[in-house]
Amino acid sequence: MVDKTIRLSVMSFPRPLNVTQFYPALSTYNVEQPFSIDDYREAASHFFDKNPFFPKCYVIERQFESPESFPISSFQGIVLDEYPNYYDGFLLMSVTYKSDPNIQGIFTAFPMSMQDGYRCFRFHQALMSTMKSGKDQFRNAEAIAEIQLQTADLDQYLPERKPLIDEDEAVRMMPWELRETIEPALKIGSYLDMVKAEFLKRGSENLLVMKNASYASNLLFGNHLMFLFVPREVVARSSGIEIRDYYKMLAIEAEKTVAQLETPEEFAQAGAAVLPGIGTHPRRFGVNNYGDVSRYDGSDFSSTNGTLRKYQWHMPLIVSRGAAAEGSGMHMTITLNGKAHNFLTERR
Repeated sequence: MVDKTIRLSVMSFPRPLNVTQFYPALSTYNVEQPFSIDDYREAASHFFDKNPFFPKCYVIERQFESPESFPISSFQGIVLDEYPNYYDGFLLMSVTYKSDPNIQGIFTAFPMSMQDGYRCFRFHQALMSTMKSGKDQFRNAEAIAEIQLQTADLDQYLPERKPLIDEDEAVRMMPWELRETIEPALKIGSYLDMVKAEFLKRGSENLLVMKNASYASNLLFGNHLMFLFVPREVVARSSGIEIRDYYKMLAIEAEKTVAQLETPEEFAQAGAAVLPGIGTHPRRFGVNNYGDVSRYDGSDFSSTNGTLRKYQWHMPLIVSRGAAAEGSGMHMTITLNGKAHNFLTERR
């Protein structure tokens, strides 16, 4: 099932790539002393072992005055300014701060068709763990064998590696702002009750749940997302738990549909319908919840070095531009050691 989900996801986005299709994401850590750019390169080299999607990456290092001088609103600008070969691999950037030498960041920009946001997060933590231990913590071969991923023919699904220039190339300021809060974590029912309240407040008509099809998989590459729609009438009459049960039912039906796909032509046809299908649902309020990721915070060994403080990201422009429309929006959250890090879009 994961195998087919990945193939469908790769075929769901315009080909070749442009910069609207990238997840920018930053993990920030406490470190005893910053890792060097050579440490980043050496650790990342393990990610390419047996990896059918990414044979290389573009590695740079940048220093900012303080964490406040590198806000999430500037992430898209990094993709435009620092990543000339955006069509070839992904961007990996070491981030340090003059104000505090004991804080370091891992910043990446991955193409959405080949790496979903949760996989970006897991990549960051595996990279840090690899730098700390000096050993491969990606373990691609093990993960490929675990899910029996068929890699021999994947090259025919991948986007062309050449630039696509269009009017979106100049977009560095998202059409929405993100309001960040850190609050006590909620159980899923209470969390969705909160989402429901925001959904109704905005007059939204469709709840778009971005659900990962394989949270349990240790595979650290690929897009595993499903896009599930809960209509307003269901949201309005349901509790948070009932909303959860509804979209889980939708996920089962979606899996059945994907399971029937076999040929590249069938995946291409189904993939071509994904984004237009999302567009037919007006006044969308998106939900992207990573759940509790505390087990990946880097405290399992060498806990005084490379321990995760914060993770920040936003969805690529190609899917999140709709969050700026009237009656729309997006709520993203990730839970770390009992605290929910929430990101809510507000129209500019």
